[in-house]
Amino acid sequence: MFQCRMCSENPFNAMFAGGGKPEKEKEKKKKERRKSSSRRDAAAFQARSDEEVAAAIKRWSEYAHPRANDFFASPEQLEDVLRQLAKGIDKNDDPILGDEGKCVYWYGDVTKEDLQAAIRMVKPGESSESVTYVNRVLAFIFATDESFDKLMKLPKEPFKMSCGDQLCVHLAHISLATAG
Repeated sequence: MFQCRMCSENPFNAMFAGGGKPEKEKEKKKKERRKSSSRRDAAAFQARSDEEVAAAIKRWSEYAHPRANDFFASPEQLEDVLRQLAKGIDKNDDPILGDEGKCVYWYGDVTKEDLQAAIRMVKPGESSESVTYVNRVLAFIFATDESFDKLMKLPKEPFKMSCGDQLCVHLAHISLATAG
């Protein structure tokens, strides 16, 4: 099992674990969440070609924080996650390097209950695939140490987006505020 040199516990558990809330409280919160009121236009989605996916992976890999490179057992595992991200985002958008004033919409999988952007991945040290929120993965891979430390203090839920659109996955739109 992976252990960060600086952490006393597996950092992925801190990023993606379900937290310690009782089930009734979790269910109540899910019911309170509004269904997606995204401004995303699914008909406008333009998928990346295989070449464009490869170019995005190469470009984004250069900006991956060392914690991501240390965390994944191989560069291929990080590339697999970046590939899923590239395939779920319009070819004309960039959630890491794109214009901070523009939302970057997610066109990939979403969670059933609250319509949050999500990917499926096998976390290092685990054998089964699990669903992970896209905005948490982006923060883990690309956020600065200072931002990442602040985000880790928030509940183990999808991060609130400052633009108000939970299907936006722009790194710059991740809010340090807590939901509700």
